[in-house]
Amino acid sequence: MAVNNDHFKWQLDLFWFNHKLVYGESAMDKAHAAVVKRNYSTESKREVLFWNTNIPHTMCESFFDHLKIDRDRDWQGTAVPLNIQVGLKQAISLFDDEEIIEVLDCDMFHLKPYPDYKIADDELIVCDLYENWHMGTLGKNRHVIEPFFKNNGQFYNGGFVPIIGKVRTFRKILQDWIDIHLEILEGSHEAGLKWWAGMFALQAACERNQVQMTAKDCCYIPNLNTLSPDHYICHYSVDPKFDKKKWPLVDVSFLGDNIFYNRVRQWLETYSDRPGYDEVKTLVGGAPKPPPRIRTPDIRPTWGYPAVFRLSKSSNE
Repeated sequence: MAVNNDHFKWQLDLFWFNHKLVYGESAMDKAHAAVVKRNYSTESKREVLFWNTNIPHTMCESFFDHLKIDRDRDWQGTAVPLNIQVGLKQAISLFDDEEIIEVLDCDMFHLKPYPDYKIADDELIVCDLYENWHMGTLGKNRHVIEPFFKNNGQFYNGGFVPIIGKVRTFRKILQDWIDIHLEILEGSHEAGLKWWAGMFALQAACERNQVQMTAKDCCYIPNLNTLSPDHYICHYSVDPKFDKKKWPLVDVSFLGDNIFYNRVRQWLETYSDRPGYDEVKTLVGGAPKPPPRIRTPDIRPTWGYPAVFRLSKSSNE
C-alpha cells in the first residue's frame, strides 16, 4: 500500500523498478499496489494516481473514510498504519482463495525471485526480526495483546513484513486484524505502542484464529542485520545511508557495496522525477560535494504501507 502523495511516489517507483528487473515481463502479474487516496482527514482526496506509472493498482479509501471514523479521535495521528488492513480489505477481492500473496511495506523491494515457500492453510510466513527489535509480544509487551487471546498465546511469533500466505488465510484474520487494532488504539497504552498497533493486532488475530506464523530469515534490513543469500527482499526502514527521512538528499558515495545499494544506485540513475533532482544529481555520481540547501517536503511519520503482491495463481504451484 502506498499513499497518493510525493513521499510514497518515489518509494513505489523504487519497488516497481526492482520488481521489473527481477521478474521481467511477468512483473505485471506479480504486483498490485493498494494506493490510499489521502493519509489524513485534513487532506483532500486524490481520486486518481497523480504520477505516471504502469504498476497495477487499486485506489483505496483511507481507514477513517472507509470505517467512518470521527476525525476528532485523539489517536488518529497514530492510526495511519491501519491503512494496511483497510487497503488490503479493499483490494483482496482481486485474488482467488488459493493464491499466494505477499503483503509488504512500501519501503521494501525484491532483490531476487521469491523462493517459492511451501505454505499450508492457516499459515503465514513472516520475518520475525521485529519481535526482538521493538515488539516484545512474547515478553514485556505481551499485555498489549493478551486480552484478545483465545488459545493460550499460541501461534504467533512477533513477526511482520513480508507477510506471505494464501488469500483464504488473510481473509480469515482480516476483520480481527482491523478490530483488534482499533481496540488497542482505544486503550490506555502509550503512543509508542499505539503506533505499532497494527503489528500487535496481527499477532492477536493469528492467535485468535489459530493461524500459525512461521519465521523465515528472508529479509535484509540495513542497519539491523547482515545480508545473506537467503534474503530475497529488503526493507530500508532504518538505513542511515539510504535514509528515506532525508529524501531527496542521497550521496551514493556513502552507500555500501552489495546488491541492495547497487540496486538503489541503478534506480537513482534512471529516476529524474524526485524533488530537487537537478540540484542533487551530482551526488548520484558520488561527487564529494556538500549537499545543497534544499527544503525537503513536509512529511509526517514516514512509515510505508503495504502493497499486495501476487506470488502464484494457485497454492504452491
